[in-house]
Amino acid sequence: MINPHIKCHVTRCRYNDQSQNCSLNDIVVGNSTPNPHEKRDTECDSFEENCEC
Repeated sequence: MINPHIKCHVTRCRYNDQSQNCSLNDIVVGNSTPNPHEKRDTECDSFEENCEC
C-alpha cells in the first residue's frame, strides 16, 4: 500500500515505488550528527537499500 503523505526522492530505498511515494505507514527520522542544526544533519532511519546491483 502506497502512502501518499510520505514523499521520497531516494529511488534506491526498497520502500520507494519509483513515483516518489513511500509504502511505509510512517518513517523514523534520526540525526547523523550529535547536535543537528541543518537538514543535512538528519536522515531517514527507515531507509533500506533496494539494490539491483
